[in-house]
Amino acid sequence: MKNKSELQGIQIPYEYKDQKYVGYLSLPDDAVAPKPGVMVCPEFWGMTDYIKWRADEYAALGYAALVVDFYGNGMVAKDAEEATKLSEKVKKDPDHAVALFQAAMDAFHRESIVDAGNTAAVGYCFGGAMALSMANAGLPLKAVMAFHSKVELPIMPNEKLAAKIVVANGADDPFVSEESIEAWTNAMDAIDVNYEYVTYPEVKHAYTNKNANAKAEKYDLPLDYDAEADKDSWNRVQDLLAEVFSKD
Repeated sequence: MKNKSELQGIQIPYEYKDQKYVGYLSLPDDAVAPKPGVMVCPEFWGMTDYIKWRADEYAALGYAALVVDFYGNGMVAKDAEEATKLSEKVKKDPDHAVALFQAAMDAFHRESIVDAGNTAAVGYCFGGAMALSMANAGLPLKAVMAFHSKVELPIMPNEKLAAKIVVANGADDPFVSEESIEAWTNAMDAIDVNYEYVTYPEVKHAYTNKNANAKAEKYDLPLDYDAEADKDSWNRVQDLLAEVFSKD
């Protein structure tokens, strides 16, 4: 992962209800407009260097990428307790979460390089639940991929969902219960949408984040980076984005 000084993107400020938010915008080297856009929803830690690096990785694929600020002022939680409080506050007010995401999307689409008609979302942990919920709210997303994400969502699947969905979770992720997977897949099947639920055997939570093990030790959390699952899920999201953005 790149150091903060090596990150390629820039901060872009926007406002919602008189509060300042700071997204992280990363653009491909080939800046010929228009570029499909990827909204990147962060882990519950907030606007960390890890999630900014992920945005840079999407930009390296040729997409414009924006990390969504759900907490305001580009905040990074100081510890796991604060991260839990901040993320739970967002999840408990789905209408507010949708409005925050829409404000970020509006700022994203004001960038002249971004093709406003070709937008997808990806999300990690808390961000995965947010990205899935945004598609369920009917926001104009062509696809969503959620990495190590709960599927017991603030907004569950319904007839507003039009995006293609991929969820990739570890089989040993203690934050994702079998009951919640069953409820989510039943809800998806009931509305006959295009989705895939991927399970990685013996893989735990936060498998895409190389910092996961250090945070697991520091905060006594069941986190564990897994290189194979990280690679496979990265290949899957590339395939997903290429597929949905190749369609007229």
